[in-house]
Amino acid sequence: MASLALQLKFTDWLRLEARGNVDYLSDKFREKFYASTAPALAGINGRYIDSEYQQTLFYGDVLMKGERKWKLFSLQFAVGASMNDNTVNALRYDSKTASLKYPNVFTVANINMNSSAYIEEKKEAQRQMQSVFGTFQLGYRDLVYLDVTARNDWSSTLAYTTHEKSGFFYPSVGMSWVLSRTIKMPAWVSLGKIRAVWSQVGNDIPLYITSPTASISAGGEVQMPDAAPFEEMKPEMSLSIEVGTEWKFFGSRLHVDFTYYQTHTKNQFFKLPAKDGDEYAYRYVNAGNIQNTGVELMIEGTPVEIKNFSWKTGINYAFNKNKVVRLHAELPVFQYGPYGFSSSYAMKLKKGGSFGDIYGKAFKRDADGKILYEKDGEHQGLPMIEGDGNTVKVGNANPDFTLGWTNTFSWKGLVLSLLVDGRYGGKVLS
Repeated sequence: MASLALQLKFTDWLRLEARGNVDYLSDKFREKFYASTAPALAGINGRYIDSEYQQTLFYGDVLMKGERKWKLFSLQFAVGASMNDNTVNALRYDSKTASLKYPNVFTVANINMNSSAYIEEKKEAQRQMQSVFGTFQLGYRDLVYLDVTARNDWSSTLAYTTHEKSGFFYPSVGMSWVLSRTIKMPAWVSLGKIRAVWSQVGNDIPLYITSPTASISAGGEVQMPDAAPFEEMKPEMSLSIEVGTEWKFFGSRLHVDFTYYQTHTKNQFFKLPAKDGDEYAYRYVNAGNIQNTGVELMIEGTPVEIKNFSWKTGINYAFNKNKVVRLHAELPVFQYGPYGFSSSYAMKLKKGGSFGDIYGKAFKRDADGKILYEKDGEHQGLPMIEGDGNTVKVGNANPDFTLGWTNTFSWKGLVLSLLVDGRYGGKVLS
């Protein structure tokens, strides 16, 4: 890792900053499955995985920053440009269930290179993001602040699309009001502030979606891309609103911060079967509207503060409700998550459902919730199963809420910290 920074000061209120860094990562990984491993995981003579991965990250930006203050107003701003470049070289051999030629001889040359084996190779897989942006804060008498940001990104993954030249633009606007400086309050109120923010955030797409290429399998077969190039691909967008309030009491010994938010994520990309007569078996579409609504509450305080000893404690509470508002007219259900080794459950998105919904097999029950049993036949006495396959929603993996409790004890320069972190609710399927 290496970084370099430069700062030029033109006046007492205007300066130029330039920063750059590089991060290089190299990883080698080998895994051996010996003969007699479960057949679902390895071949009869074992399984061998040999993987190498190198990643080079470059980041650089140039910022013009300024800060001015007048009698009634204040202004802070920053405008600039940045570039983020990520290049990956990787090679992975995995015999999977193709097995090895000789038992427990873990070399690449001993892998049976047929269609059941797996080779993944990335050569100079590069993605780059170029951006221009600006942020401005206008204040009035240190009472009311207006924040405005704007950003435009150009991503290399949008090549061959109608958005290649224009990129994608996303702004935000927010306002905060310091009530404690506007309205006379009791002496024990140190700070009172309310805030509201509307924002939009863009996101690019994975590599090679807009211009898929053929590949060669481990068995030497040429595999053509199965999905059509997506020339009309739109970047994913998340729109959010947030309102909150912050209060400090008794000389900041008690601090309360509350936030309510709602986000809508749209233009996600899905893979659908092709229409009749199409050249490819699949096609990509922009679709989806995933809504998240939640609250965050933080309460911090200092119950004890004497000459050589202090105790600070705080509680963090977070709640999030997720809802699938819309998928696609041709996509009533989208299955994601683990595939292959287990068919005992499935993760599915459905309109009206939530991200994290678990579908599986369930027992039939009567109106009182008691399990129903087969009364005759070869399955007599066994519980009755509802549905065919993983068709019944059996729960959601996400917690109902999270709760954290932090404590910090300080005594003559010695500090002891303790964190209790909890996730409440959520289902786990073995």
